[in-house]
Amino acid sequence: MQRIKLSQAAPEMVIARPVETANGQVLCAAGTKMTESLLDRLERLEISHITVEGHPVDDGKPKQTLEEQLAEVRLRFQGLEENKLMTALRLVVEKHIREIFNRMEEEEAVLAAKAAEKKEQKKPEATAGN
Repeated sequence: MQRIKLSQAAPEMVIARPVETANGQVLCAAGTKMTESLLDRLERLEISHITVEGHPVDDGKPKQTLEEQLAEVRLRFQGLEENKLMTALRLVVEKHIREIFNRMEEEEAVLAAKAAEKKEQKKPEATAGN
């Protein structure tokens, strides 16, 4: 999942979280596929950001490894080891980060498999003309 500016959105992207107005009115449900007309409508309604499935937009930030992310969490909770509640919270955050990381790896594997499949389907077309 990635939160992006509406200006970065493109047709065929899939909305991961409902798009709502400031007063909570749902404009688009999760799972909705973006179209040009939907993008125009959201722009007219002054929606600035949406959350889409996957990570389709390169934000320019270098991707952290799982270990780097976990080390950052441990650093933020450093000195709070005696506080049982904070330790429990750290463990929940670490578990959440692992789940997100695993989900992202699964999405990347699916995309890679689809790309390989597409490449294989194009091979016979290229040799058919010879």
